[in-house]
Amino acid sequence: MSKSIQLFDGMTDEQVQTILSKLPSRKYKKNHMLIFEDDPIEKIYIIKSGMLKVYRMHEGKELILGFVKKHEVLGEIELFSDGNALSSVEVIEDGEIYYLSQADFTTLIYENKALLKNIFRIYNQRFKALNRQIQNLTFHSVHTRVCRTLLNFIENSEASTDLIIQHTNQSTIASIIGATRESVSKTFKDLQDEKIIALESKKIRILNLSKLEAYANI
Repeated sequence: MSKSIQLFDGMTDEQVQTILSKLPSRKYKKNHMLIFEDDPIEKIYIIKSGMLKVYRMHEGKELILGFVKKHEVLGEIELFSDGNALSSVEVIEDGEIYYLSQADFTTLIYENKALLKNIFRIYNQRFKALNRQIQNLTFHSVHTRVCRTLLNFIENSEASTDLIIQHTNQSTIASIIGATRESVSKTFKDLQDEKIIALESKKIRILNLSKLEAYANI
């Protein structure tokens, strides 16, 4: 696992294992609320297993900002800003999470200078992803936004050759792209009719990737 943790990129296995061996961890069940929006952020989290959903509430509606999966890190930016949580975070797949206090994280950075570079790289990746999401919401139709979101799930899948999207449904996609459930459902029906996707039990299978990319204007 150590080589895959984005926060520890460039460090040796021995260095990473030494760090992880000192970190406490906790197992969480699906639907557990890890962080509430506007709460103080007192820890940084490293996902050992499972998946988290990051979202905000706006006018009573949930807007999904992204997902945090195995080997990724959460909460490091808020620690530097001394601000409260900008979003809520919910466990959507049973897992285990390492955590560090702000003081321990600061000490770790002083001892391992490569961490600071990795933090800026992670922040840059998130900024680019947020910028793409804003462009998607602003300039594209619901049909295009759905297709782009499906492609994004595939691109971020751990099994890049497996054209199956799990832990996602039409309501989730509607929350991601800021559209109604009905408009997303209509798009899904169109994609099914054209045999571009197939809906299976708790998963979405991509049948025609090239055509999905064409509709996404990639």
